[in-house]
Amino acid sequence: MSTPGSGHEFPRQEVSWQKRDVLLFANSIGCKADELHFLYELHPNFAVFPTYPLILPFKLTDQEVTDFYTRSGGSPIPDVPKFDYRRVVDGQRKLTIIKPLPPTSAGKEFELRNKVIGVYDKGKPGTVVETEQTIVEKGTGEVYSRTESSGFFVGQGNWGGPKGKAIHADRPSNVNYLPPDNRKPDAVHVVQTTTETAHLYRLNGDYNPLHATPEPGEKMGFGGAIIHGLFSWNSAAHGVLRELGGSDPKNLKEIQARFASPVKPGDKLITEMWRMGSSQGGYEEIRFVTKNDKGKAVLSNVVADRGASTSHCVSSLTRRYVLPYQLSFNLTRRPALLREMSSDARIAPGSCSAGKSEDSWPSHMENSKWKSLKLGHGDQYGPFGTFWLRDNCQCSRCIHPDTRQRIVDTFAIPEDISIKTLAYGLKGVDIEWTDGHHAYYPFSWLRSNIYHHDPRLNVKPTLKFRRSKTYIPSKDETFPTFSYAEIMADDGALLGWLDAIYEWGFSFVKKVPVDPESTEGLIKRIAFIRNTHYGGFWDFTADLTFKDTAYTTEFLGAHTDNTYFTDPARLQLFHLLSHTDGDGGASLLVDGFRAASILRDEHPQDISVLASVRQPYHSSGNEETCIQPAEQAPVLKSHGQLNRLYQVRWNNYDRAAKSDWNCEEQSEWYTAARHWNEIISRKDMEIWTQLEPGTALIFDNWRMLHGRSEFTGKRRMCGGYVNNDDFISRYRLLRFGREQVLRNIGNARPEQDNPNFYI
Repeated sequence: MSTPGSGHEFPRQEVSWQKRDVLLFANSIGCKADELHFLYELHPNFAVFPTYPLILPFKLTDQEVTDFYTRSGGSPIPDVPKFDYRRVVDGQRKLTIIKPLPPTSAGKEFELRNKVIGVYDKGKPGTVVETEQTIVEKGTGEVYSRTESSGFFVGQGNWGGPKGKAIHADRPSNVNYLPPDNRKPDAVHVVQTTTETAHLYRLNGDYNPLHATPEPGEKMGFGGAIIHGLFSWNSAAHGVLRELGGSDPKNLKEIQARFASPVKPGDKLITEMWRMGSSQGGYEEIRFVTKNDKGKAVLSNVVADRGASTSHCVSSLTRRYVLPYQLSFNLTRRPALLREMSSDARIAPGSCSAGKSEDSWPSHMENSKWKSLKLGHGDQYGPFGTFWLRDNCQCSRCIHPDTRQRIVDTFAIPEDISIKTLAYGLKGVDIEWTDGHHAYYPFSWLRSNIYHHDPRLNVKPTLKFRRSKTYIPSKDETFPTFSYAEIMADDGALLGWLDAIYEWGFSFVKKVPVDPESTEGLIKRIAFIRNTHYGGFWDFTADLTFKDTAYTTEFLGAHTDNTYFTDPARLQLFHLLSHTDGDGGASLLVDGFRAASILRDEHPQDISVLASVRQPYHSSGNEETCIQPAEQAPVLKSHGQLNRLYQVRWNNYDRAAKSDWNCEEQSEWYTAARHWNEIISRKDMEIWTQLEPGTALIFDNWRMLHGRSEFTGKRRMCGGYVNNDDFISRYRLLRFGREQVLRNIGNARPEQDNPNFYI
């Protein structure tokens, strides 16, 4: 069934681009520094981001700013009214990439061929115009891309045209693509827009004033300027390619999405993606949802005959390995591939070379005793423990895309986890695990984490404990509590407070004035406040200003802070100033010394493991920060001279991938860590309290693990850190006096009257 204007071809137009145009586009949609092949013209694999053809109908050959309205209101469409292009917004786009564009059009002639598919009168809301645009090389007639587009002309309907219902019902744009039910996304990509986002993106050639100044948007009912729909579209395409396509431009074949709602400057765009596993011509279907931070769909797909939108889009994306479905077929016929092998490591059936790439490792093997996977290339090989590989997956479901902290629960991974399917690609290994998780491991990352034996790391110390007081939730009814006024006025009260912190590991201070200044003064009563990348004295809400899980509203399991510092802060103080429009957020404490004592009694072999195997930690959430300690550290740290436990360092969120251990050591550590995690998660270990304005909590970060329940509403919290040396100096001087402290400098005897005994 034809419609007015259907089949009308607009005059052909020349298009051209330079490398700088390609670089600008990649920057404007959020390509990262680790994608230099999109951002650096001298990169050996420099390439055009595959969705760039969408820009060319706006840019044409221009290298200067153009008048959007004059440009858009060109050739009329027969048998339909002339529309006002000052009141048009994007409807949807479907892009099919037939051949990648060269980095520059220089030396060739390209043209835009544009024809009308249909024009549909939607009544009072407006009119939809659907077009098909192709980018063609004039000399050969070769088509590089095909785009099916729709524009919605706001308030320009009721001209008697067809409504569009049931017309082209078999078109891909009328198919409803739903994500899998009851399944978490395989990847998440987050983009934070700013008030300048649209101003940068428009330099690609889309100079619609709607995206630059508030007046057009106010007239159209948007309340001001909005961001280009194609920015959302292209940034989502970048997210799909980056998270699931290895940022390889050859991996994106086709992508479509409808523009469901406007994006305001400053909105956060969250794209969730699902791998569907289906193959068509060697490509896998990826379904994704893009919403703003209020949960409203930004990109959606429509079922035309129902006239209702859903928040789903679809793209086609190659798997990241050579001959994916041939190889996958071989493996799926042997789902227990690695488990079937003997204890002698040997080449696995079904494995193959990934081609001539120097990055490819052509064999995988298993030693069933230690559940290890060997990936070899030349004289470089694993082994990699299967549990370690699963635990250290770097995808956005396992590592938070903003904070770079772990979000996978290590101890929810089955102990007998194994590989269901494995396939090699030119750049990495694609693994499906028996818990249903899909993971991709680049060869460069695997090579960086190859095990290298270091005999110095095999020393396993014994561990003793100092005498201390232990709060047991099932027995003790009152917390060690002190008065703010007394602490501030009297050194004797201050000593009592510090003594309680040292002996119990924590304390509360009542009747603290509910303001930041008084709280800051309370901390400074002990010593200087430690400055970190979070600042000195904190006064914050859950807004992810600092990209750390602590700056969210989410549940936080028991952990210690600053594991990524060479010298973690010793004391930490919190004071809740306000909590409005919500509830939750109870504070959790767990005594790490008590947990270590229980571990020694129940699993004595695990104590030496957690006291000797050193783990790497990091803080890398903010762009300007990547903090790592000068040396790795064990979970339980023993004092070399006093030979007793003095520091617990446990934060699974911040733990990095460790490479300098063999599979036997991995197995021992994960077993010990699982026992440790079970102990600190016991109900009779958890000390819960609900903080209130006016009551401050201080605790020993070298002993007490802390956490928080999920909360709603807005909380304002203040506090700060105090260094170990400053705290202990103050405590020793108040307890023993300056003369005795000076007299015992250098004295390491483990005696109660020696100030240096208190560490």
